[in-house]
Amino acid sequence: MLRVIAFATMAIDHIGAIFFPQFLIFRIIGRLAFPLFAYGVAQGYSRTRNFSNYSQRILVLGLISQPIFYLLFKSDYINICFSLLLGLLAIYTYDKVKKYIWKILGIGVLLFLAYFLKVEYGIYGVLMILFFYIFRNNPWLLIFQALLVFSYVLLDYARFLSIFALPAFFLAYYFKKYDFRINRAVQYLFYPVHLLIIYLIYIFKNFY
Repeated sequence: MLRVIAFATMAIDHIGAIFFPQFLIFRIIGRLAFPLFAYGVAQGYSRTRNFSNYSQRILVLGLISQPIFYLLFKSDYINICFSLLLGLLAIYTYDKVKKYIWKILGIGVLLFLAYFLKVEYGIYGVLMILFFYIFRNNPWLLIFQALLVFSYVLLDYARFLSIFALPAFFLAYYFKKYDFRINRAVQYLFYPVHLLIIYLIYIFKNFY
C-alpha cells in the first residue's frame, strides 16, 4: 500500500508542477511521496541480500531518468534516484563502519556530496533516509523526522510546503504492516516512464 501511495502522490506532484502550477493542492499531496520512498530505501536495505546489486539498480535508474528529468523540469538538480542512492550509502556506512569517527566522517562526506551535487532534497533527503533506518521500529522516529522537517523549513521558508510531508511518517510507521510487494520491473520503471509520459503530453499539448 505504501508503495502505491508513493507512486501515486509522486505522479500527482509532477502533473501539478507541469500542468497546474497555480494549484498548490497538487504539490501538497506530492509532499507525501519522498518520505515514503525514503522509508522504502531503508526497508530495502534491511531486506536485500545483495547490497551491491541494489545500489547499482538505483544508480542505473538515476542515470536513465536524468535526461528525461532535465527535459521535463529544466532543473539543474539531479533527480531523486541519486538522493535515494546517497541515503542508501549513508545507511551502509552507519551499519558497517565500526569506528565512530569514521562513521561520522563517512556520513559527512555523503551529506556534502548531496549538497555539492545538488541532488533533489539534498542533505535533508539523505538524513531522512538515514533516520528511517536508525529509528526503525522506534516511536522516536516520528519525533526526529518531524524535527528534521521543521529544521528544513526554518532554514528556507520557501520550502514551507514540506510541512505537509509529516503525515507520511505516520503512514510509514503505523501502516507498514499493510505494505505489499510490487513487481520489481514496475517499481524501477515507473519513475522514468511516468516522467516520459508527462513530457510527451506536455510536448503534444504545446505543439497543438
